[in-house]
Amino acid sequence: MSVPDVVQFSSVLIEIIIATVAIVIATKKQKTYGWLIALTFALYVLFDLSRLGALPLAADLISGLFLIASLSMLGAIWLMYRDG
Repeated sequence: MSVPDVVQFSSVLIEIIIATVAIVIATKKQKTYGWLIALTFALYVLFDLSRLGALPLAADLISGLFLIASLSMLGAIWLMYRDG
C-alpha cells in the first residue's frame, strides 16, 4: 500500500470516529447539530472509500454527496452558532 493510500485510509478511520462521536453528541447531549456532523462525515467516508477504489461510485453521485455534506456542515455550524 502506498503512502497516499495509507494516509487516505487513516483519514477514513478518523472520519468514522468523528461520525461516531457526533452521534453521541446528538443522542446523549440531544444536540441536533450532532446528526448533521455525523451525516457530513459519513458522506466523507463514502467519498474517500470511492477514491480508494473500495466503493465504486459515479462521479455525478460523488459530487452530489459532497454538496450534501457541505450543506450539512453549514447547517451544523449555524445551529452551533445559534446555541451560542
